[in-house]
Amino acid sequence: MIRQHLISIFDRDIKKLIKEMRLFKNESDLWETRGKISNSPGNLACHIVGNLNHFIGHALGKTDYKRDRPLEFSIKNVPVDQIVKGLEAANAMVKDVLSNLDDETLNGIFPLKVFSDKDLPTMLFLVHLTTHLSYHLGQVNYYRRGIVEEKPA
Repeated sequence: MIRQHLISIFDRDIKKLIKEMRLFKNESDLWETRGKISNSPGNLACHIVGNLNHFIGHALGKTDYKRDRPLEFSIKNVPVDQIVKGLEAANAMVKDVLSNLDDETLNGIFPLKVFSDKDLPTMLFLVHLTTHLSYHLGQVNYYRRGIVEEKPA
């Protein structure tokens, strides 16, 4: 049951992030930062793609994904269509991996050490990943509504 709830939350929020990406009227705004905001909406979307592919695809689904976390935050001017394709592919991968994950793995210990040297239950880490996605989705939405939409024409 929880598996389907997790899939549903990932699907909902990835689709919302795709919608946010498409709501930017000017693609250059995806890469802009202001004041103390250090991560652009485009970089946050790239980070989500890398994060999900690494922790769900690679760690749980045994994909050959190789993460370059610094690039997620340094890359610039990726076309919005390419970002959307990455998010759509990540969404399909999350659904596939979580749907096919055996109960022993789902209810076991996450295969990577993430926050410390202590073991972390896979289910707890998957819940963390949903909140991580939601957190960055909120940042992108806030940035778009509060900064980009208020820019003088």
